[in-house]
Amino acid sequence: LCLMQAKALISSSIECIDPKLSGKKALDLMDQYRINHLAIVKDNYYQGILSRNEILSWESTENKISKYSSSLASAHVKSDQHLFDIIEVLEKNSLSIVPVIENDNKYFGVITIEKLIHTIAKSVTIQSIGGIIVLEMNSRDYTLTEIASIVESYNTKILSSYVISNPNSTKIDLTLKLDKEDISAIVKDFERRGYQVSASFKNDNTSDDQSIERYESLLRFLNP
Repeated sequence: LCLMQAKALISSSIECIDPKLSGKKALDLMDQYRINHLAIVKDNYYQGILSRNEILSWESTENKISKYSSSLASAHVKSDQHLFDIIEVLEKNSLSIVPVIENDNKYFGVITIEKLIHTIAKSVTIQSIGGIIVLEMNSRDYTLTEIASIVESYNTKILSSYVISNPNSTKIDLTLKLDKEDISAIVKDFERRGYQVSASFKNDNTSDDQSIERYESLLRFLNP
């Protein structure tokens, strides 16, 4: 579990920047690290996060960062937060890095998208051969116990599950990674029981078009 926590995912190669330095210096560091954000840190304490677009909107990039301290975003994660929490903060704030802090706001470091991707790719559940099923349902109908019972009735185990919710909807997407490649019978059983299977994927060439589209979208995200 600790390998999925923020403190184990920090990139040692990315520097923070002191607010007394200029926007131009921050842009130079962003270019050097190929990122669009930097953590602003003063005396080892986290002040906020600064984006490339913000700097480019200033009257002059020669201005000191401290001039804009009051408008800095505060997005961050704590050192013991899980991989899924980190992904959520990245996605919600459209970040290229996530600052990591302790409870007293002491700066710990940053996590990059590349580090997250590397960690996910090395995950046992990602590397394990098996099928993927995505179920769409109302959040009030979500019962993992019932879903697991259906899967296990086919002598199959759920290796991992992930819920994605839409704040503007009562619907959720539940993604299941299973330890069996042939999942067609399980998919049919879900459909027979009234579940909406929005996508399914297995390790052969018979994946449905929607699964292929989602897979290609993932590749585009990993290789912008």
